[in-house]
Amino acid sequence: MGLWRSVYVTLFSLTLGGCQSVGYMAHLGKGQWQMLSHRHSIDNVLRNPDTPEITVRKLESLQNIRQFAAGLGLPAKGQFDTYVDIHRRYAMWSVQATPELSLQARSWCYWFVGCLSFRNYFEEAQADNFAAGLRQQGYDTHIGKVAAYSTLGWFRDSILSSQLDKNEADLAELVFHELAHQVVYAKGDPVFNESFAEVVAHESLRRFLVGRPTELQSVLLRLERQHRFAELVQEYRRELQRLYASSLSPDEKRAGKQRIFNTLKEAYQRLKQESWHGYNGYDTWFDGVNNARMNSVSVYHDLVPALDALLASTGNDLPAFFNRCRELAKLPQSQRHAILGYSHFQVELIHD
Repeated sequence: MGLWRSVYVTLFSLTLGGCQSVGYMAHLGKGQWQMLSHRHSIDNVLRNPDTPEITVRKLESLQNIRQFAAGLGLPAKGQFDTYVDIHRRYAMWSVQATPELSLQARSWCYWFVGCLSFRNYFEEAQADNFAAGLRQQGYDTHIGKVAAYSTLGWFRDSILSSQLDKNEADLAELVFHELAHQVVYAKGDPVFNESFAEVVAHESLRRFLVGRPTELQSVLLRLERQHRFAELVQEYRRELQRLYASSLSPDEKRAGKQRIFNTLKEAYQRLKQESWHGYNGYDTWFDGVNNARMNSVSVYHDLVPALDALLASTGNDLPAFFNRCRELAKLPQSQRHAILGYSHFQVELIHD
């Protein structure tokens, strides 16, 4: 469903002020240093007779994925050629927050990457504590579990043990997505960045699976469900926007918010039974659904249709598509969104 999707972190984005921020800087610095200091060349890991056979198979598959990515024009050289066993299921935990009666995302600003609507932690307990503090301030919060992240080329990104649980198609999609972030990055525009990476990953994966019809069909079915799920969330997100913009009292808005979430859950159950033959892969997403969780879906999907159309207009020529998107990334966000016809959802940020 996308809960594994990528987040950004870089040591150069840690220009924050205040004692609490110094502690956060130290946390990120320690976490990134641990990644760098524990990485091993994949070639050496493959030659090590003590490496488990399943890890060998996964890393050999990764080598093929990297080679394929390079052929598509993705910057695979020097990336994902090292391996880190992190001894946990996730690399990071990503905290997102919105006010109780608003869809404006809380943001945290960094000089290198701009303002981002999430704050990332290498330790789950620290993410939980930070989210708890935000909830005490009246925010809706969501903690995303992150298997992969990109340093945007500042460091050589490693493949992590948390990513090797995936099948080959899912691993390829993840690598294509992460590499896409190094092709195009628009500072402070997570919707454009994530939607671009999604489009690149999906197109690359379709090509990667040519000649493997069974796997391709399975992926296409998953992507169709993902698209329908995102549409459903966006439909009810618009209802929330109208509710929060209305002149109703706060208590009336709270009641309306709960009604909208209840109706969303009912619509999902109908979709699951009538169209998905009982497929329940999104069930846990609806546990504790709130404004922040609704936003987490929008960030990854809102500009995908527009960018899919842009890719199609190039004849599915990825290098040409990259160039078009690089030009878009140079524009002010409002102009970029206007060109892409993006008006129904704006990621309005409440700056820290």
